[in-house]
Amino acid sequence: MANIITLERIGKFIIWFWNKYIKKKYIPYIDLEFHYPNYLFIALGSIVAAIGHSNYLR
Repeated sequence: MANIITLERIGKFIIWFWNKYIKKKYIPYIDLEFHYPNYLFIALGSIVAAIGHSNYLR
């Protein structure tokens, strides 16, 4: 089970990747907290971890 810091980092990386490669709007990784709320990173990281865990159980 992942802790809250790991979930936040996973979510933050996904948002950074989305902004850089999909939206083509570069926001430095360190500045993402000023553009998006922290609960978004945790929620997104939790969703990714839950999907990954459910696939692991199959």
